[in-house]
Amino acid sequence: MSQDLVWSIIKKNNAFLKSSHGLTLSAEPGNLRNKNSLKYSGLARRTTIDVAAVNGKVVVSSKIVKKAAFPAQSKKTTTFSTVNTRKTARFVKTLATQYAPELRAAALGRLHRVQSALRSAKKAAARKAKKN
Repeated sequence: MSQDLVWSIIKKNNAFLKSSHGLTLSAEPGNLRNKNSLKYSGLARRTTIDVAAVNGKVVVSSKIVKKAAFPAQSKKTTTFSTVNTRKTARFVKTLATQYAPELRAAALGRLHRVQSALRSAKKAAARKAKKN
């Protein structure tokens, strides 16, 4: 199916929609800005990039278009520690340039937010351990 057809089906009705005060956001995986739009949709777009924090590490994943018929194999993930911030940023920039150039700024922004959240969580845990 084309991404336009998929978007027309899911844009007003899917499990990831969150509405509040007239604003509709989406919590789907692969949606870098959490906006309910075709440009950022992780479900409707053929090529997506996702940056997330899992167990204190940064996980970058992307859809593989050639394997779209096999959902279990259609996602490629790479895990980075929080120490390699420049290496991770370079990887995300290269990946976004190859797969979805229009999402490069959004992917780098999400990476920055995830890394800063992990750093602050790590500092808070260290303070708590030091306090006890």
